[in-house]
This record gives sequence, C-alpha cells and structure tokens, in this order.
Amino acid sequence: MATAPDAAFDSEWLDTMVKRLIAELEKQLTAVAGAQTEQSTPQSRAADARTLAVLERTLERLAKLERERAVVREKKIARHDTQGRAALERRLDKRLAARGQKGAAGQPDG
Repeated sequence: MATAPDAAFDSEWLDTMVKRLIAELEKQLTAVAGAQTEQSTPQSRAADARTLAVLERTLERLAKLERERAVVREKKIARHDTQGRAALERRLDKRLAARGQKGAAGQPDG
C-alpha cells in the first residue's frame, strides 16, 4: 500500500503526464489539420486517417482517465472533510465531558 507522500507524488506525476499528453495530441492534430490537401496522395491521406484514429483512441483514454481521477479527487475531498469533522466532534465531546466533570466536582469553569 502506498504511503501518503507516495500517493501525492503519483498524483502529481500523473497530472503532469496527462497535461503533456494533451499538449502532444494538440500538436499532432494541428500538424494533421495543417497538411496541404491539394498535394496529398492517397498514401498520405491514409497515413493521416491512421494518425487521427490513434489520436482519437488516445483522447478517449485520456478523457476516461480524467473522469476517473475526478471521481478519486472528489472522494478524497469528501473523506478528508468527513474525517476532519469527526475528529473535531471527538475533541469537542471530550472537552464538554471534561467541563461537565469539573462542574460536577464543584470546580469553576474556565
């Protein structure tokens, strides 16, 4: 099981890789779109079609990965909020219990 620092590092690394892949996809799409259609041959059009098919599959995978990562981030946020709230409630309960015991023993609050 990964520790918290490892998980944070993996998350940052994956975010960076996704951004780099998206940037590379944009470059490749621009290159294919910028190809001169008047001078294209059937071979170059077929190569462009293959490139676009690969880019489409890659983009679908990236979109799926981003959706999955968004769900994970939401769960982390919700879990941290819940854990923090529970810890605060426990501390407050302890303090209230301690105050109740002091008051019962005739000691002043404060």
